[in-house]
Amino acid sequence: PVYWPMFVVAVLAAIIASQAMISATYAIVKQSVALGCFPRMKVVHTSQNHEGQIYIPEVNTLLMLACVGVTLGFKTTLQLGNAY
Repeated sequence: PVYWPMFVVAVLAAIIASQAMISATYAIVKQSVALGCFPRMKVVHTSQNHEGQIYIPEVNTLLMLACVGVTLGFKTTLQLGNAY
């Protein structure tokens, strides 16, 4: 009886967490590049109206590779769930 509501809440929580991780990574990389602590990367401004709307292709690729690496590293959903 409570499976589907909990499933929906878990999916929404995962979506929010992934957006927070992406936003934080972009913010940290952008600030590090501005301070000269990180190699220069191509920063694409996706909006003319909002200053913070950026896209960095290299960071996106690194996040994807990290996600695939973690998924392959744990091998089973049980191990991944235990780590969480």
